[in-house]
Amino acid sequence: MTSSPLLRRLRPLAVLAISFALVLGAASCSSDKKSSSDTTTTSFDSASAPFQTTYATAKGAKLTVLDQLPKSVVTSPPSSTSSTSTTLASKVPAIPRSGLNSAGVKKTADGYEFTNPTYYKNPLVVEVLENQGDYMKVLITARPNHTTGWVKADDVTIAATEYRMELDLSTFHLKVFKGPDVFVETDVVIGKDSTPTPVGHYFVTEKIKNSSDTGVYGAWILPINGYSEVLDTFDNGLPQVAFHGTNQPELVGTKASNGCVRIPNDVVTKIAETIPAGTPIDIFATTPSSWSAKSSGPSAAVTP
Repeated sequence: MTSSPLLRRLRPLAVLAISFALVLGAASCSSDKKSSSDTTTTSFDSASAPFQTTYATAKGAKLTVLDQLPKSVVTSPPSSTSSTSTTLASKVPAIPRSGLNSAGVKKTADGYEFTNPTYYKNPLVVEVLENQGDYMKVLITARPNHTTGWVKADDVTIAATEYRMELDLSTFHLKVFKGPDVFVETDVVIGKDSTPTPVGHYFVTEKIKNSSDTGVYGAWILPINGYSEVLDTFDNGLPQVAFHGTNQPELVGTKASNGCVRIPNDVVTKIAETIPAGTPIDIFATTPSSWSAKSSGPSAAVTP
């Protein structure tokens, strides 16, 4: 690494071979080296739609995210005006940082600057946590994981989704909900003990369809806004975590990845063709109390 900004390509912790051999730094997929369209969503109204999550899509070629809400802005109800992270002191340095910028985002003196569209030509999306009128508090793709910041409301368009994903690492089980109902569920592959899948709240940043489902990333890649919390780089790229397909379905139900979540191809295809970018994901270390007993079998589509 040199003192000049070094552009790092996103890589799903295993090698994601798309044109130009650029791998999406999704932290953790496979140690092997093999190699979108969104659904219509409703407008934001969290009060009347308790299962909806609001997300924002950048309008222009750049999206500025501020660390601090301008002092002239009065929040109602009062909110923390600074960016935050719920991740404890990280063992690895921040991403992006001075001298290390990921594809499409760089650290600035007062926050971050994101490029729109993404490297993979998808709209830039962030999850909205709070709407303060002229500004919105958003969850962004950065490390420490769970970093937030502020964007101008005029710089984004707002939509909402009733889909959400929940992963229980203790049982290797993933559920995708539509409102209160399970849309699809399946057992998955998660990170090894040495390269664990990070827990916490995230969102799907974009959807990338692979030209073949026989590669290590399977049919689809769904990057999330989190990074590995133990790896600083992966295969000369950034260790961004992703949910994606697999060419090794026999490993489902095991800890075998570098942090990514591998999903059977038929299930990841069903998910990717249904949910929008911006869909929230909660990753739990233990089974959520809200879950009832999981369906029998490795995967089960519950709702058509």
